[in-house]
Amino acid sequence: MSELGEENWCNMEMVIRHYNKLDQCMDFVSTELDCFYPNRVTEQLFVRIHQQYFSHCSNEEDLSDAPAGVVLVSTLLPILLLPFIVYIVVWKSSLRD
Repeated sequence: MSELGEENWCNMEMVIRHYNKLDQCMDFVSTELDCFYPNRVTEQLFVRIHQQYFSHCSNEEDLSDAPAGVVLVSTLLPILLLPFIVYIVVWKSSLRD
């Protein structure tokens, strides 16, 4: 991370390669030590790394809630389709008998 420079610590396109290398290294070391991965120690290390390097990164684009109509349709459509699907299955199975 130090070779990236502090100004690039919040740029995930630049950080992801180093982060992936760290993840692979931790996986390799844990395997060599015959430990499960992830484990408590590696999780604590990742938390420390996040506190050190990413604590000042802000989420540039806060996601807004979906419009109420979209949420309503996404919720009600499967609920309303379920009885219809059950009816079709029962009807088709009764035709086979």
